[in-house]
Amino acid sequence: MNRFQNILFLLILSVLFASCGLNSEFMFQHPKDYVFDVPEVDSTTIDYSIQPNDVISFNLFTNEGAVMLELSTSTIESSNIGAAPGLSYVVNSQGYVEFPIIGFQKISGLKLAEAQKFIEELYTPQFNNPYVQLKVVNRRVILFSSPPGSGTVIKLGTESISIIEAIAQAGGIGADAKAKDIKLFRNDGTGKRQVYHIDLSTIEGIKYANMSVESGDIIYVQVRNLYARSLALELRSWMTLLVGITTFITIQNRF
Repeated sequence: MNRFQNILFLLILSVLFASCGLNSEFMFQHPKDYVFDVPEVDSTTIDYSIQPNDVISFNLFTNEGAVMLELSTSTIESSNIGAAPGLSYVVNSQGYVEFPIIGFQKISGLKLAEAQKFIEELYTPQFNNPYVQLKVVNRRVILFSSPPGSGTVIKLGTESISIIEAIAQAGGIGADAKAKDIKLFRNDGTGKRQVYHIDLSTIEGIKYANMSVESGDIIYVQVRNLYARSLALELRSWMTLLVGITTFITIQNRF
């Protein structure tokens, strides 16, 4: 019987050590006294700024883009005379793009409208009334929610979307998620990330629900600490093993 007691003692110790790793899959944990940044509730009015590693599409038209109207209203196929073909470029780590003719130009930190006007001015000596179109084509947001460890990459179009829209596109926050504990990580343009804490559990939280997300944002919806459920799963596996060992010892003692 002492042998059985020793085995039982070892199993109990194993369960205790295993319980130390319960819910270890949770991400972005923070100390209780952590000070969050203050979110800009009116950020829906803030236009997107170009960032390093963005992929941009570039189009150049002459005569203030008149050819665009001609092509859109014409019923006959036309050649792209007066227009540079659509090209894609990656903004390098220093914020520069190498454009045709005008070479390397820094556009990171500029709004899209500002960058378009800046490039148009640089092309003015070479072209008659240039019209430039710039679009960021790799904008995306990463959202983590319930179950723990799951994630969704949400591609952003040319229009801004709100936090509540991003959560909806990911299928909601999940049954075990905490609506009052949402973190938003955002690059501030200097290589650092601002961390916002958002509470959507009350009606007052609607002011944060309409906050625009930006390319590169990480939204993390905290999942409840389901210790009881996790411990029950751990105990079930260990109890199965214990029953097997007990059965084996009982059979051995009979012979």
